[in-house]
Amino acid sequence: MAIPSLFWGSLQLASPAIESDSDIWGVIKSAMKDAGLQDVKKNASDVNGHSQDTIVAVTFVKLAPHNYVLIIMAAGTNASGLRDKVSNKLKNVHFL
Repeated sequence: MAIPSLFWGSLQLASPAIESDSDIWGVIKSAMKDAGLQDVKKNASDVNGHSQDTIVAVTFVKLAPHNYVLIIMAAGTNASGLRDKVSNKLKNVHFL
């Protein structure tokens, strides 16, 4: 069995309306569910979910209060497509 390639990307989310890390975890979890991933769950340092043939995980680096860089990682048959789908959902998040 071949080891699948890891595809990853990053994006920045910053807004004075982000009150805590919980806000970020919540939008990550929501975006992954909206992208069609199954069994989406938050662990200590990431949120992950999967399709039938691909696993996706998202974590973040907190740069400053209200300012985060999200790292989206995916491995499997449809890794680049699901990575992009989750990333696009997260790019469309606006904190009010």
